[in-house]
Amino acid sequence: MVIVQICVGSSCFLRGAPMIIDKLLKLVAFHEISNHLTLKGSFCLEQCSKGGVSIRIGDDLLTGVKCEDLPELFEAKILPMVRR
Repeated sequence: MVIVQICVGSSCFLRGAPMIIDKLLKLVAFHEISNHLTLKGSFCLEQCSKGGVSIRIGDDLLTGVKCEDLPELFEAKILPMVRR
């Protein structure tokens, strides 16, 4: 099971966390991987100065993520972990 945590602290929330969550939910549904992945909200991941939203995928912490980054990030980071 792959765990993806999206920071929903005030800084990340204002920088687009709700849109990122929505886009991730759509990508998960499109790829039909909901049985292999858990999306969780997380309060501050302590990377507020990096810009964008902080996301933890397994043990990887990604910072400065913007909504337009998601398709590439999903293909490069999440799908390979799910398909193991």
